[in-house]
Amino acid sequence: MQNSASTRRLADALAAIARGETAPAHDALQAAVADGALLAQALLDLLDEDGLDEDEARAVYDKPAAFEAFIRGGDNVPLYEATSDALARLYDTLPVNSLLDIGCGDGMALIPALQRARRAPTQLDLLEPSPVLLGHASEALRTINLTLDHLLAWPISAQDFAASLRPEQQWDLAQSTFALQTLPPAQRKDTLQRLRPHVRQLAVVEFDVPVLEAGSAEYFDSLAERYERARAGYDENAPLVAGGFLAPMLLGQLRQASQPSNWEQPIQAWLEELREAGYATVRTEALYDYSWSPAVLMLFE
Repeated sequence: MQNSASTRRLADALAAIARGETAPAHDALQAAVADGALLAQALLDLLDEDGLDEDEARAVYDKPAAFEAFIRGGDNVPLYEATSDALARLYDTLPVNSLLDIGCGDGMALIPALQRARRAPTQLDLLEPSPVLLGHASEALRTINLTLDHLLAWPISAQDFAASLRPEQQWDLAQSTFALQTLPPAQRKDTLQRLRPHVRQLAVVEFDVPVLEAGSAEYFDSLAERYERARAGYDENAPLVAGGFLAPMLLGQLRQASQPSNWEQPIQAWLEELREAGYATVRTEALYDYSWSPAVLMLFE
């Protein structure tokens, strides 16, 4: 974490960006750079390029090099260790023969879970809209000792996948780790409702973000502090992570006039959303006190 002066200046800059005040935002970011705020320079660079358009805000997860560097550094390492351990326990205890992974990315959570499980699923469907990330997950699966009767990779969105489901497509477990937050709420609810008749249970891992009023001083303070924490610990990959992933995602959150890049929410809101989509909560499990917010596993049936 940087000093309080730098995060305060960064919070001021975020508020100015959200209000569309370009000159005050530049001034605050330049002051934050001088004070040592880690993300300020990356934000300045994006703003100097006229920022993100709507398509770019949505595409931050489609920049594989930056995203993969991000999830393989900082405290993402223990976060994913805890997540994979929890998934492996689910495979063993439910048990799970057929598995659908929604937003599998490059398999960072999935593949260690399959390796650690005593009874790994033998039927896998991988859903990931980024062809590059999906290709990496498929390649990694071929390098591990795993007996599979069925493996399909779906390079499409969760929305399109759910809309095309046939009655005979059924899974013991569907799982999604840090991916459902990337779906707009109305589309996410529709997707989850369409999926409901096809899965026996659903496991969701998301962050329990604080309940704050959007646009309040506390909201911008929280964003500044959490993004600064997320940005720490990357050494030589720091410019790639900041410029290619964190700063674009942050601008996408701030610019409500365009399309945000994710829609995170507190765990209680997730539980209510899943209930409205037709799921019953089985249990919740705290996984890891991550720098962004605590990560929680939610299991539904």
